[in-house]
Amino acid sequence: MPLSKAKPIARSTAVRKGTGAGGAVRRGRNSAEATEQLLLEAAKAAFVRKGYVRTTVQDIIEGTGLSRGAFYRHFRSTDDVFMRVTTAVVDELVASSRVRSGETLRERVYASNHRYLEIFAANRGAMHALFEASYVNPEIAQILARMRGEYLHRVRDHLVRQCRLGRCLPIDPDSAALSLGLMVESAAQAWAVTRLEPFEQRLEIDQLCEQLTEIWCRSVYLDPDCPQQGVDSASAVPAPDS
Repeated sequence: MPLSKAKPIARSTAVRKGTGAGGAVRRGRNSAEATEQLLLEAAKAAFVRKGYVRTTVQDIIEGTGLSRGAFYRHFRSTDDVFMRVTTAVVDELVASSRVRSGETLRERVYASNHRYLEIFAANRGAMHALFEASYVNPEIAQILARMRGEYLHRVRDHLVRQCRLGRCLPIDPDSAALSLGLMVESAAQAWAVTRLEPFEQRLEIDQLCEQLTEIWCRSVYLDPDCPQQGVDSASAVPAPDS
């Protein structure tokens, strides 16, 4: 009697679809990440709408379909989620100082300043809340201090490099970095965050950036329009080791 062929063992639906233990872990992880991201986006919107001081957990979860318990599984408090939201914006601002675009120092300074202004404008509400919170919460004040500190150190390191290459006027890099860096930050805050409009016509970003760049270049460089070539080329505000 001929032997019948053994039928192939069918993989269970659970295995085929990855719904075993490994699949469950992945789904759980993805679900937790999605919930956390939803809370971060809702928190950012709430802080923009109501400010740092007045925003509550209820304001954050409202409209998300999530409970207070779900919030506290991901964040300890409104301060905790606020620091996560603002740290992301600050990291983007610091990264903007690494912009490498253009052949001359003027072009690179302009590109860096323009990106800085763009980030302030795109995150107007979050930056407004950050400046507000820095006056009442020491931990959040440290986030703002880190943003300033990292940016100013990059400006200083860039100026030191340019001085060594003989491209600068007689300047003190520390004083010049402090002056130029805070000039850009103050202009960005006034223009994008508080929307200070003392004149008849609102300044456009390109117009403001051009003037900031002109003041910067006239203050420190011998010839900001000279093309930079080879290993000597550097961004407007390069990384410390560049």
